[in-house]
Amino acid sequence: MGGLLVALVMSFTAVTVVLVGILAAYAAVTAILYAFAYRSRQRTHTAAASILVPSESQASGD
Repeated sequence: MGGLLVALVMSFTAVTVVLVGILAAYAAVTAILYAFAYRSRQRTHTAAASILVPSESQASGD
């Protein structure tokens, strides 16, 4: 009976550690992606103001 309890506790601990690791990795990746997406979104809004004015044409290379 004691061996069964030890196996159950070890299995529960292993599953819990794996789940916590997966959730922590997911949270870290999501936070990094959100941080870069926020910066990219900010840059896009400021870059949109610097689009060519109507009197300028886009250069074409031939």
